[in-house]
Amino acid sequence: MKQAPRNRGSVTIKDVAKKAGTSIATVSYVFSNEERYLRPELRERVLQAAAEIGYVKNAAASSLKGKRRGILAVVVAQFGNTFFTRMCVEIVSIARQEGYVVTLCNSDEDLQQERLILERLIAQRIDGCILCPAFSRSDNVELLRKHNVPFVVLERSLEQDAPEYSFVGHDNFQSGYLATKTLLMAGHRKVAFLGWDAPIPNVRERVDGYCKAMQEHGLPEAEQCILLDELSMDAGRRMAEKLNTEEISAVVLGHHESAKGVLLYFLEKGVIWPERVSVVMIGTPEWTEMLRPRLTCVKRPEQDMGQAAAQALLARMNDSQQIAQSRVLSCTLQQGQSVAAFKQEGEKS
Repeated sequence: MKQAPRNRGSVTIKDVAKKAGTSIATVSYVFSNEERYLRPELRERVLQAAAEIGYVKNAAASSLKGKRRGILAVVVAQFGNTFFTRMCVEIVSIARQEGYVVTLCNSDEDLQQERLILERLIAQRIDGCILCPAFSRSDNVELLRKHNVPFVVLERSLEQDAPEYSFVGHDNFQSGYLATKTLLMAGHRKVAFLGWDAPIPNVRERVDGYCKAMQEHGLPEAEQCILLDELSMDAGRRMAEKLNTEEISAVVLGHHESAKGVLLYFLEKGVIWPERVSVVMIGTPEWTEMLRPRLTCVKRPEQDMGQAAAQALLARMNDSQQIAQSRVLSCTLQQGQSVAAFKQEGEKS
């Protein structure tokens, strides 16, 4: 029996291209007003495929898209960070379904480089941009606004006095709170937080989450241990060297880059987890799969964030009057074997 056509909102030109056995670009040409030669039989095949699966051209969107180049941009601050890589994979996938190609750029936490990138992208007439701003600064975001480029801010919220903007991120406060709470619930009271020293709201929010969990368990500031440094393996080693593991029984690793240095130092000094120290890390980079015992980690919703950012950008491109929206997604705990119940010295297992 012939299937009923799917709802228009669920049918994209990618579906039409697959049905017709042709490229997304060819389908786009058929449904646009571009002056391109296409064989009559190819054009007819595309139209027939579209009719069979229920694809209907959106006139309003098409009139807007006729002025577009089919290029989106994603500018991140740390290209080597798997957190951003996983989001980019989802963004590219959704953009491709809608007939767009994506230009990926890395500012490397450099405001001047970020500005240069955005200036070049604007000159190339990109259709939209997803930006993770270097150090959460809004300086360069105003370039996009000035040139009427639809944009979505990813992960790093801007200064409080910045004009309204669409935002997609995850709950950094929750990640710090959840990691710390996991250790406190295992009976630990001497819990340290090791993280990145940077003027970025989401970094501070993780520390705030740690502080909140400690306070809820009757552990005021005087009994908290917060060590912050640069974002590198060497910085991780420096922070680990400052820890008194005879006193500290548990550690929250606030960023996976410096975490590598902390864990390497522990291994070199024979500080084995969870026997000597319990560990929870924020983030789930691939290298944790090689560690034994496996680390307990706070898993951030990278895939969902990438999808949400792409959908938010496409929505703004199709409706420039749309009210700016903010989406903050929750984290989950990925259980490993790096957290043990706290035992007093001399207590038997």
